[in-house]
Amino acid sequence: MPAASSATDLKASGVKTGTSLGLSAAKSADHTTLLQLLKASGLLEQAYGKEPYTVFAPTNAAFSELPDRELPELLLPSSKQRLIQFLAYHVVKGRLTTDQLKDGQTLTNLTGQILIVHKQGNDITIKDGRGTVAEVLEADIRATNGVVYTVNRVLQRIVNKGPIVR
Repeated sequence: MPAASSATDLKASGVKTGTSLGLSAAKSADHTTLLQLLKASGLLEQAYGKEPYTVFAPTNAAFSELPDRELPELLLPSSKQRLIQFLAYHVVKGRLTTDQLKDGQTLTNLTGQILIVHKQGNDITIKDGRGTVAEVLEADIRATNGVVYTVNRVLQRIVNKGPIVR
């Protein structure tokens, strides 16, 4: 597990891309897997839209930590709805910059699930429904239609599998 980030580890804070969320993802060498998933889901067009979003964008390295079969399964045409939900888990409506984020703050993502912000100085983490904590590596990347935070983990919801039947 990588060492915890410090304020000096945050890079590119406050960068303005001058482009949409979609084009910003397309230009980022650290987000090629995310771009591939956006294309497969049919959500890329929304990422070019006008409505502002805050995106917690996992890096390629974060996606590589998923179980071996997870990404290939998400890319199957039969998994399109699951892929859309998977991606929507990383997105919050509105344009949230670091000065608006508070320690302990809860954010409701597009799936209706809660993400918890932890903020100590310039160190920011996002905790998902499974208890996974993603460190923010880059903050306040400002696209024309939102804000991107590059994170080092994939965020996921708890999957209710129902009671165990014996």
